[in-house]
Amino acid sequence: MSDEHSVTVPVLNDDLTVMSFVVPKDFANQVELHACRLIEAFENHPAGEMDPNNKMMQAMSFVFQSGLETYMDEIAVDMEEHPPEISD
Repeated sequence: MSDEHSVTVPVLNDDLTVMSFVVPKDFANQVELHACRLIEAFENHPAGEMDPNNKMMQAMSFVFQSGLETYMDEIAVDMEEHPPEISD
């Protein structure tokens, strides 16, 4: 089978899992654009070497993990005192 028709499947160890989200296409496009810029910046960095088979997956994972970790750190204390309001 040629590389053109092959699918690379990430190998997950016990510390990793896959999460799926439903988001608006505009949001997904913004995340993908940011991930592409991250890949470009990383490739231009002297230490920049990413696995060429899953650059986008690595970059998008970094974007989500960084953003969500910051969000969860910021609301951790406030969450107990002021739970989020869910609107209709």
